[in-house]
Amino acid sequence: MTATDLTEKLAQYRRAVEIFTDRLRDDRNILAAVLVGTLDEETIWRKESLHLWVIEVDGVTKRLRADGQNEDIYRILVEEGINLHVELIPRSRFKQMVEGSSRTSFSCNFFAHRELVYCDDASITSWFQSANTAATKDVEKELLATTTWAIHAQRHVQKRLEVKLDLNFCQQNLIWAAHAIAALEIVAHGEVCEHEIIYRAMELKPDLFQTIYTDVIARRPVKKTLQTALDAVRAYLDEHAEAFLKPVLHYLKKRQDVVPLSEISEHFAFTQIYPWHLESACEWLEERGLIEKHASPFKLTKKSRVDVEEPAYLLLDI
Repeated sequence: MTATDLTEKLAQYRRAVEIFTDRLRDDRNILAAVLVGTLDEETIWRKESLHLWVIEVDGVTKRLRADGQNEDIYRILVEEGINLHVELIPRSRFKQMVEGSSRTSFSCNFFAHRELVYCDDASITSWFQSANTAATKDVEKELLATTTWAIHAQRHVQKRLEVKLDLNFCQQNLIWAAHAIAALEIVAHGEVCEHEIIYRAMELKPDLFQTIYTDVIARRPVKKTLQTALDAVRAYLDEHAEAFLKPVLHYLKKRQDVVPLSEISEHFAFTQIYPWHLESACEWLEERGLIEKHASPFKLTKKSRVDVEEPAYLLLDI
């Protein structure tokens, strides 16, 4: 795509936003619109659609059968030949997203800027401006979730390399781990990066990403290269993961008891954490003597009279 093509594409996308917001101004049931993602020549080359939140008056949501029972309502619209992926959000729910304990629903997106492109409600403007920043909890949540991904990938690579010698699989999972660590670096530096995060991470830590990414993809998988990358990933996690997993440690400290994995997963269900990734993180913490593993009874159904057992963890007094 040439520079001229990018300029024309950018102009087309901007016209689509302008026309769409002009339509919204004529609808008294629509209060505001938020564009998710920046429109500039550095990002436009890979966009196939626009993503927006549209805040509407309470009680006017038009539900379709395809929506099922989902609270989140999505519509695909079109302007200037550009598809618009729109999430419809009632005003009261938007308020909950940006205030109090529900702020986690509006947590800062470290990989996409958000812009209020239309608003006819002063309160929404105020809510948006106060919430559209990286709060401490946003950073903690993103670091926690991404660390569990990195630990899970590292553990799988280690087993495959030591037991199966499946070099292709190890190469693939190391690349995933490198992208997870790249995200950790972006978030830890308090940045919002809409470009390829691996390249920004390479600027922040060139030696590390030369080892865990560039060397890994530059040639056919060789055990020595993969082992060197795996050691570097493990060293990075040894240095940073305990700090990034502090929310888990704080939760276990607060409970002061043996806590089943299902309860830990329920507590962190608002994050992008899969239970099996959280399991890997807990196993990682146990291996380092920070927590102790136990077994806890678990009923598979509401009517079960027989217990099975699930992993449970206790914070150790170090």
